[in-house]
Amino acid sequence: MSEILQQLSQYPVSTRLSLNGTIIVGRDIAHAKLKERMDRGEGLPQYIKDHPIYYAGPAKTPEGYASGSLGPTTAGRMDSYVDQLQSQGGSMIMLAKGNRSQQVTDACKKHGGFYLGSIGGPAAVLAQGSIKRLECVEYPELGMEAIWKIEVEDFPAFILVDDKGNDFFQQIQTSQCARCVK
Repeated sequence: MSEILQQLSQYPVSTRLSLNGTIIVGRDIAHAKLKERMDRGEGLPQYIKDHPIYYAGPAKTPEGYASGSLGPTTAGRMDSYVDQLQSQGGSMIMLAKGNRSQQVTDACKKHGGFYLGSIGGPAAVLAQGSIKRLECVEYPELGMEAIWKIEVEDFPAFILVDDKGNDFFQQIQTSQCARCVK
């Protein structure tokens, strides 16, 4: 993970990326389960420290496909977990859609994390072209809310929040406001 973080640190927000390798997938309930572990003093599982996390839940996999539709969910629902997860070395690279709170930008700056944006609309096409494998890692009884692992090739993403406290959405708002004043 440290090599990936060093590499990402070289690029400004808005940089388009093509992700390859293993990504962990989890949504609201998965994050609540991870928080319960931390609160009990158990620490985080290694997979959440070693890989980026994609805020999503897989739809049913059609026959002949590696995965069903797997589009990003809105990131803001996980904001309250980020600082605690990153303080223990987890969720250092997050992938989803939508803007994040200042709390997340601050956590990324403090812990060296990143938030990457993914494309929300064409989730079925994204799954068909980029997701090569899908398997359940933990909590299979939760269905799509379980923790999953995917293998991806050329998965499109953009840097939206970096390890220096830069936030793409805040930069756009500032630029738009500056143009409006003129």
